[in-house]
Amino acid sequence: MLRAMFGEPVREDTGLIASANHSIQQYLALLHTIPFAKRNSQDRRYIIWGNSFLSALDELEQSQYAAIRYSEHISKTYIDDMGAEELIHYRRYLYFYRNAIIRIFAILDKLGHFMNERFRLKTEEVKSRFSYFTVLRNMHQNHLYVELEKQLYDLKESSRKPVDRLRNERNMEIHTINADLLDDLLQAAEEEQLQDERMKAENVSERLLDLAVGCEMVFVAVRTTFDYIGKLSESTGRYEA
Repeated sequence: MLRAMFGEPVREDTGLIASANHSIQQYLALLHTIPFAKRNSQDRRYIIWGNSFLSALDELEQSQYAAIRYSEHISKTYIDDMGAEELIHYRRYLYFYRNAIIRIFAILDKLGHFMNERFRLKTEEVKSRFSYFTVLRNMHQNHLYVELEKQLYDLKESSRKPVDRLRNERNMEIHTINADLLDDLLQAAEEEQLQDERMKAENVSERLLDLAVGCEMVFVAVRTTFDYIGKLSESTGRYEA
């Protein structure tokens, strides 16, 4: 959809998003082997959930792509050096970059709630309002679904620093930031301002590298989870072809 803004054709899925979508579609195909009249409310919920993941991954990839494309027109370090056209590109880059960040954590939290329900992890007994990372911590500490947990935990650890930076930015955007972190961020900004009165643009290349890590983590986490659930469903014989 967003590629139309650049006069480009619709995306052909390749790479990580293609493999994540394939894993979801395989699981949905398994669910659809249940005759319609025999599907229970849980089966129907999982079908709705699976389709919502397909849409969410598509929207994330498009936001990332648009941010990258608009970043190609940004060359100035300082905002007041930008001409009118470059400033428009910069603002559009920021819009889609921030949109992608918000979508990263929305998808992860959706995945956490899906896993919590699908595996009956009871994470809500640990924390009433929980995130994907709370679900992982619950699985890790209580040795639940160890094979899946290890893969997701290792993925989280390998992506920790970039994803933490993205999470801080997300929190700034949606105003859910603790006072200590806010003080740290404001102090860092103030110190930078003391050294240079002019307003700098974001370091676009560094931000996009972090964004790439965050998107990769999402695609791999979704693929890994749906592959595991699909294999588990087949092995238990719950869904019959």
